[in-house]
Formats: sequence, structure tokens, C-alpha cells
Amino acid sequence: MNKTKQNILNKALEIYNRDGVSNVSIRQLAKDVGISHSNLIYHYPTQEEIILGLHDLLLNKAVELNIGLVQNESLIQSLYTTTRTGFMVVYNFRFFFKELQNICNAFPKVKEVLRKVEKVRSDMYKNIIENMIANDLLRSEEFKGEFDDLIVRIKIFSDHWLESSSIYDELPEEEMINKYSYLLMQHFYPYLTNKGKDEYKTIQITTPKPH
Repeated sequence: MNKTKQNILNKALEIYNRDGVSNVSIRQLAKDVGISHSNLIYHYPTQEEIILGLHDLLLNKAVELNIGLVQNESLIQSLYTTTRTGFMVVYNFRFFFKELQNICNAFPKVKEVLRKVEKVRSDMYKNIIENMIANDLLRSEEFKGEFDDLIVRIKIFSDHWLESSSIYDELPEEEMINKYSYLLMQHFYPYLTNKGKDEYKTIQITTPKPH
């Protein structure tokens, strides 16, 4: 990516996080970047292309951070560490999640990309669940599709925790991420075996302060 395109995305992320997508025009963004309107639309013809560029940046950042994680012996510890890292990325691209429905309604290509990414995320959780069952950390399904439903609930939580927190919490960034990472981990607890519950209790989960 050339320097101008990178500068556009960096500035867009900054002001979208601050002001929201719907409140920022292409002309305003060009002014804030310090380039002409025609120069900006040469690189990104529409706001949708900017959003898609930021979404690619989000995915790349998530991949980079997860590659750099220490591989823990504990599958449950690894799941928690990955969750917390992912939530840090979500916070850094918070405009996207706070305006998710409006963005998808306004930009069909973004919605299409999100659907494809969700398939990858769903497959990732299926692999995690299969590994946890194989290691006697998670019980088997008690009815068909039980864990598919769990993955749907995790998707809903992951997509909307930040929006909920912005309404009901007044927490610094780190405390907020700790709290909601911990809450996501609790989705798995009822399905853990005794071995899994013992392991869950020994891992280093940052327990949030009560609010």
C-alpha cells in the first residue's frame, strides 16, 4: 500500500472513531489528510472503498497480533488470550462496531465481505470446540446443533459488546476489554467437563471489577 493510501486510512480511522462515519464527508476527510478531493477519490473513489480498506486493515491487524501470541499449553488459556487480543482490535476500530447496522445498510459490499468473514470465524470456533472435546475439556453435544447455536451467540456478543458498553459502562479501555473478554469466556463454562472447569479456574483471566 502506498503512503497516501495509508495516510487516508489512518486519518479515516481516527475521525470515524471520533465523529462516526455518517458525520464525515469525503471532502472533510481529504482536508484532514491534507490532500485534494480529487487526489483522495483517485485512491478511494467512494466512502465504501474506504470502509472496505479499513476492514482489511482490521483483519490484518487481528492476524498479526494472533501470530505474535505465545502458544500456551492450555487450550482454554489460548482461547482467552485470543479473545482479549481480538477485543483490543475491535476497540481500535470501534466506529465499525458502533455503527455496524448502518454501515451494512449503506454499503452492500461491506455486508457481503462481513458474511464471508463470519464463515471463517464460525469455522475457527468449530475447530476450537472440536479440539476441546478431543482433549476432554468440553462435553459432547446433547442435541444436534447445540454448539452451532453457541457459536451464533458468541457472534452476537462479539459484534455488539462494544456498543452495549458505550451505553451502560463508564470504563477505561483496559477494564472494558477485560470485562467483556471475561464475559465471552463464560459462554463456554456450562459446557466444560470437570477437567475443563478445573483448567478454567487455573488460567490467568483478568477478573473485572464489579460495576
